[in-house]
Amino acid sequence: MSRRKKTTVFQMPRGPFEALFTFQGFGITFLMIAVLGTAIAVVASKHLSRSLHIRLQDMQHSRDNLHVEWSRLLLEQSTLGSDARVEKIATEQLGMKIPSPKHVVVLRP
Repeated sequence: MSRRKKTTVFQMPRGPFEALFTFQGFGITFLMIAVLGTAIAVVASKHLSRSLHIRLQDMQHSRDNLHVEWSRLLLEQSTLGSDARVEKIATEQLGMKIPSPKHVVVLRP
């Protein structure tokens, strides 16, 4: 009887990282790198999304403040430009008065 050494089709690598460099380990290594890259992309995307959302909220807040200020300025403009106020300032501060009809001259083209 002769002793023959049993050969196996697949031998397990001896070290913990040797499996990564075999043909079967290449697929696992590629998948691990792909998963890691995808995880980093998800984190970066989420960070960008949150940053843009914060910026959007700041801009909406600024828009609302500008709208309030615009409304206040329109009210102030209508108050300052009213006919009664202009007439009051003209008579009290500038000493102006409404001319009598005999002092009014109408020019025709």
